[in-house]
Amino acid sequence: MKSILTFILVMLIISVHAQHVGSDSLVQIPGKYLSSVDKKISGLDKQLTRQSEKYLNSLSKQEEKIRRKLAKLDSAKPAELFGDTKKTYEQLSQKLAATNGKMDKAFSGQYLPYLDSLQGSLGFLKDAKNIVSKSKDIQQKLGSSLQQVKQLQNKLQQADEIKHYVQQRQEQLKTLLSSYTNLPKSITKHLGKYQQDVYYYGRQVQEYKETLNDPDKLFKKVLATLQTLPAFKKFMQKYSMLAQLFPTPENYGTPQALAGLQTRANVQQVLQQRVGIPATSGANANPDQYLQQQMQQAQGELSKIKDKLNQLGNGSSGSSDMVMPEHFTPNSNKTKSLWKRIQLGTNFQTQRSNNYWPTTTDIAVTAAYKANDKTNIGIGLAGKMGWGQSWKHIKITGQGAGMRAFVEWKVPNLFGSNSKLISSLWLTSGAEMNYNRTVESLAVFKNYSNWNKSALAGISKKYSMSSPLKKGKKIVGSMQVQYDFLHKQHIPPTPAFVWRVGYNF
Repeated sequence: MKSILTFILVMLIISVHAQHVGSDSLVQIPGKYLSSVDKKISGLDKQLTRQSEKYLNSLSKQEEKIRRKLAKLDSAKPAELFGDTKKTYEQLSQKLAATNGKMDKAFSGQYLPYLDSLQGSLGFLKDAKNIVSKSKDIQQKLGSSLQQVKQLQNKLQQADEIKHYVQQRQEQLKTLLSSYTNLPKSITKHLGKYQQDVYYYGRQVQEYKETLNDPDKLFKKVLATLQTLPAFKKFMQKYSMLAQLFPTPENYGTPQALAGLQTRANVQQVLQQRVGIPATSGANANPDQYLQQQMQQAQGELSKIKDKLNQLGNGSSGSSDMVMPEHFTPNSNKTKSLWKRIQLGTNFQTQRSNNYWPTTTDIAVTAAYKANDKTNIGIGLAGKMGWGQSWKHIKITGQGAGMRAFVEWKVPNLFGSNSKLISSLWLTSGAEMNYNRTVESLAVFKNYSNWNKSALAGISKKYSMSSPLKKGKKIVGSMQVQYDFLHKQHIPPTPAFVWRVGYNF
């Protein structure tokens, strides 16, 4: 009996040890992980460098135009402020382009959780011993990827410094121009263009940061695996960006770490003396309750400020130091990539059976380009499905096809009512070509005379709805009615009004 118990105990120890070793040695790096990281990071790096050069070049030109025009009015003051501005902007652009992964100063600026986790995971995978299975080739790729991430981090920090510089420069120009009276409109025009470029550059940098804070599924999977390792947690506690900002004491978790800290009673006493917490009996006698009430009020005020920033176009994660030019309505789509400005959608149109057609449903797929916050320009393709004459005679047929082009304009808020109904309405117009006959072969589409032409104009209402494809996801639904000005020319005839429903992906 004793030998059996000993055998079982030994087997349990071996099993636990095997599980422990296995949990470390079985950590594998997906082959696509590093290539995915390199593609995203290098892409953002190139875009940041290219866009910074573009904006700095534009700012330099606007400042030079202001300098030349001011020089005709006053040669003394402009000479003191401007100097060799072109060279200054070129140096800023060159410095950003030459930024590498070498950390020459402490971390500062906006904290980016994704970038921190990505840099920490790559650093851990590169230095891990007997934990992560990797070849020499993977080892080199890890080092290269880590260097790219550090380089992008430094460039973002450098871009923030450029943003602060041009904002200060903007204030200097405004101060200089305010000392003159009856300035030519051309000078104020160039200053307005300068201010717009400053705003859009700040928004562009913020857009790249938001892209970095949107991790893909592959990274989430790798990070979830690494977080199961105690060694990775210790690594992040020591080398992450947060660790640089809030270093953990060496004796953390021990009684010695508490030495010198104030007690709860001492903190409450200081708050009562300096913050003005009532010390008498009553509802506010409890300092914790009083502080909680004050925090709730402060959160309410912050929410109001956040709403105002959203209305100004900064977005929910916009930078608080962005300067909004006077008499300027920003276009929130200007700094987005082309793909993010393309809005895919679909809509449906059903028509009852008549002497010419069975019951039909037009199913269209559209792609709209967001020119700005109030204008969409799009194209679409449609197919017409036939369902038969009645429930007793169901027959699925191809009843035609169509091509579309359309433009949408947001209904202006003329009376400043801020009505939700008005804000959800869009004016729409478009041109269409529809082939409304049974499709027997592709050759029938070649005959141009078989196509019905339509010129449409109407109104649509857009609203938030739950996605029919993914539970919990919100999408934009739409209801649309348009008048066809060419409906009388159609053979066979078609309805004058077109009713459609759909949604955008």
